[in-house]
Amino acid sequence: MADVSVIMPNYGYDRRLHAAVDSVLAQSEPVREILISDDASPDGAAARLREDFAALETGDVEIRILETDTNGGPGRARNRAIAEAQGRYIAFLDADDAWLPEKIERQIAFMQETGAGLSYTGYEMVDEQGNHVSHFAPPARLTRDDMLRSNSIGCLTAIYDAGRFGRFYMPTIRKRQDLALWLIIIGQLGPAQGMPEPLARYTRRESSVSSNKFKAAAYQWRLYREVLGMDVISASRNFVHYAVNGYAKHR
Repeated sequence: MADVSVIMPNYGYDRRLHAAVDSVLAQSEPVREILISDDASPDGAAARLREDFAALETGDVEIRILETDTNGGPGRARNRAIAEAQGRYIAFLDADDAWLPEKIERQIAFMQETGAGLSYTGYEMVDEQGNHVSHFAPPARLTRDDMLRSNSIGCLTAIYDAGRFGRFYMPTIRKRQDLALWLIIIGQLGPAQGMPEPLARYTRRESSVSSNKFKAAAYQWRLYREVLGMDVISASRNFVHYAVNGYAKHR
């Protein structure tokens, strides 16, 4: 068994979450636990999820449903789960997405071989019907400067070694909290290391906030200026790279 805690934020009663959980349970090397952190969903969604997963045959994998009192966004929901995680490695997966069966086995072996504090993999992009759209193969090594210019770490692929380096938490901003976390980790531990193979499947939804390019750009600019405290010139320089790289990444 891999000593991995899987962090899954949730809002509302989304049946897609079951497919994401199933992809974790189907791993060739089982994880230690799945923590589904509900972000103050309305209409008793957390209780319904608890009932659903209590009846699920999980073998040695524990599934825990955590609840927050007030809605604070996915970053806060993930932080609640990170704080309660018992595994050495912290991995992330959202309800829209899924892992391929060998992801955990291969990625943890890669981290143990390389000593990486933060690792990631490539991923396939599919549409809402599950049809292939494209795939993304990230560089083998990513520095802080690289990440400021393009977020090449898909949240659904990231794993960090909390047992060796301690717990890192996401800033409680509504968007770009994952990128902010990677910047924090890389800033303290040095470059992240990755595998280009697509070991996860990301669902690209036309209605998602990230699909609205203007909103996404605004959130990126706020990350530079308000979260990272960059001056206008530095923020502008990185923003140009972000825009160009984002276009190339999602073509």
